[in-house]
Amino acid sequence: MKARYGTNVHTASARQLLLIAALIALPTFAIGQTAAGRFTATGPLDDPNALPGQIIVAGSNPGYLKYNGGGPAFLAGPDDPETFFFRGKLNPDGTRSGDQDEILRFLADARPSAFHVQMFRMRRCNIKDEGDDTHNPFIDHDPSKGLNQAVLDQWDRWLGELEKIGVVVHLEFYNDATDVEMMGWKLDEQGNLHPDEHRFITGIVKRFQHRKNIVWGIEESSNKLPPERVPHFKKIAQVIAETDPHHHPIVQSFVVPNDPDYDFPEGGVLSDPYRGDPHIRVVTWLHLIPHGDDLKMQYHEYSYWAKRDSPYFIVMKNETFFRPYLRTAPLGRRYTWTAAMAGLHCLEAQHKANQWRRFGDRIREDGYLARFMEQTDFYRMKPRADLAAGSTRFVLADPGRSYIAYTYSYSGPMGIKGLPGGRYDLLWVDTVNGRMERRENVDLPPGKPSLVKPDGFSDEVAVYLERR
Repeated sequence: MKARYGTNVHTASARQLLLIAALIALPTFAIGQTAAGRFTATGPLDDPNALPGQIIVAGSNPGYLKYNGGGPAFLAGPDDPETFFFRGKLNPDGTRSGDQDEILRFLADARPSAFHVQMFRMRRCNIKDEGDDTHNPFIDHDPSKGLNQAVLDQWDRWLGELEKIGVVVHLEFYNDATDVEMMGWKLDEQGNLHPDEHRFITGIVKRFQHRKNIVWGIEESSNKLPPERVPHFKKIAQVIAETDPHHHPIVQSFVVPNDPDYDFPEGGVLSDPYRGDPHIRVVTWLHLIPHGDDLKMQYHEYSYWAKRDSPYFIVMKNETFFRPYLRTAPLGRRYTWTAAMAGLHCLEAQHKANQWRRFGDRIREDGYLARFMEQTDFYRMKPRADLAAGSTRFVLADPGRSYIAYTYSYSGPMGIKGLPGGRYDLLWVDTVNGRMERRENVDLPPGKPSLVKPDGFSDEVAVYLERR
């Protein structure tokens, strides 16, 4: 007898079949990489100077994100940067008494793979007059007095909790529209940082470099400042890299030039001046334009920025410009998967951890996406929507070797154009509830749509195919 998916079952006992069925029905944590195990090395270290299990950039430019000595890393989760470190009552020693631990407990349950926080939001040097002059880690909130160790200790505890639950932290130095030159932190004639800024950058790196889950961010929407600030940002990246012996990734952040907030300056720059920089290996984009329920247009929006930068950088998006539907089902979920299928890592500012009671399902769905992707070789693939057949809407492909097919409207068998016939191992995911099922040694015909979703799955599914 031959099973529906091509697996010979006549040699298996009834008990074995029940065990196999039970394992298939388990969530991915039972059959793949667990969130808590993300920062654990399971093999030889890729970078002997990085910490075992640490998030790193592997390979030559553009490279890809992975866990040192472990599997690939896919970042998906809430971009909730502005106030996490500063929520709650300000205590006399500079620490905070807020709801951070409650948010962390939710994240431990939702299990996204990424989170974004900021360390400096001073209003006195913000070109948009945003922020709060107490939102910094300095003694008495005075940048000239150096770092407050009580504050850094509290931050380190929170970062440690995020590491325990398997969350990579995009830890960003400066808030959107921050221009530290307004308070005198300018490069000197030799191109060096102001002593107070140098002390800030190096002090933060030295304090948190022992964490495995850190991706250093320089400044949110850095290109809202004039192009003359690019050398300053590059110098910050150089100082971070020279201070950090473990080679944590460094990311620079940009706003799109058609920003609906009209914050992109005349003559502003994109990521081009950073191409070839030896330290900045990751870029991320904000305020990408939403296109309502037209997911084909949304795919083109996301893929434009992915294709533009992918020859030079690992590419993320941290924010789609706000629309209420980005926080609700089904469009909020479909936007995230569309971005992933366009080739982007998927943090999202509209998935707000501080509003988890209202929008927590989006963050859980971020976790489903990350856990699925981290069981694939997505980092070898390119977006190939032209290969979609049957119910498939978008495709990632390493042609002839492995594929990911996704649909938000299953109406019959999914397919991939040009798929070589043969035997494949499959991993299905229901993107609505995160349920996963494996099928091994499946015989697929060439080209013809023949991928039938598992029983009980919703009409929003993805499947990973690896050719044997």
